[in-house]
Amino acid sequence: MAESTGFILAAAGIAAANEAIFAPAISGRPLWNDFNWRIIPATGVAALALAGLEQLSPPLGKGLAMIALLTVLMIPVGNAPSPIDNLSKMMGFK
Repeated sequence: MAESTGFILAAAGIAAANEAIFAPAISGRPLWNDFNWRIIPATGVAALALAGLEQLSPPLGKGLAMIALLTVLMIPVGNAPSPIDNLSKMMGFK
């Protein structure tokens, strides 16, 4: 397994958990109601693409995967707010 694959899988797991569990729990909607199923095939495509890119330039493939992970944490992906926004709401800061 390429080094970038772990970062991509972590990003997809965070995005999926945010869409399916955390955002609905905060807003009071049913869990798994508005789940964005496009996350699953997009994860596979991104993992394959970055694994191939990592064969050409290992630092570039791994670096892009790390940037994807940070992006998923800070920017809203899909139908839910970002995980950092949801965390701040859960802790009572907003």
